[in-house]
Amino acid sequence: MMSNPEDYGVILLERKIRYLWWGVLGLLIVAAVWKFILPHNSAVMVERAVENREIIVYVSGAVEKPGLVHLPVNARLNDALQQVGPLPEANIDQINPAEKLKDGQKIIVPYKPVLQLQPAALPAAGSQEPQGQTATANLSPSAGAASGSPNLININTADAAELDKLPGIGPALAERIIQYRIEHGLFLQPEDLKKVSGIGNKTYAKMADLVTVGP
Repeated sequence: MMSNPEDYGVILLERKIRYLWWGVLGLLIVAAVWKFILPHNSAVMVERAVENREIIVYVSGAVEKPGLVHLPVNARLNDALQQVGPLPEANIDQINPAEKLKDGQKIIVPYKPVLQLQPAALPAAGSQEPQGQTATANLSPSAGAASGSPNLININTADAAELDKLPGIGPALAERIIQYRIEHGLFLQPEDLKKVSGIGNKTYAKMADLVTVGP
């Protein structure tokens, strides 16, 4: 038993101060946890959520598989090109493969410029050609002398080297045309070239006036 009430009061005051101190210390610890741990975990969760998202872009032009492409959020143009497969005549120098893509973006891969074929010069009025040359031109089965058009390439008989001369047709497409001819038979009309993988309306339009069909 305490003989002095004043001593008892001092002890109670010390206990209250001690409890108050522990309470303040606990609040400081909770604040530190909230500030330094929880925001860090939240940032990690947000970063992981971003990594799991994807974007969708549309690719067309000089590619083998035009259409929608699903890619990670931080994808580059080169990632999209790897999925659609650029054609041999794609002009990659005109685009930036390192370009960062965004959702809903439309990408058109350009074609390489096509050299325009110049028609053969007509003889001057009153001039005479050697008879041997005239006879050879008239006997050529591919000559368009009657219509004045340049020589046409028969896509049913042309080899890879001849097909490669057509605008928009490289070695790879030339081989595809020959392979299509072997598997499906002769072309019935020039427009059937569009049935060959990699030849679309734009590519065919470049060569439409330069091709023909025959036995």
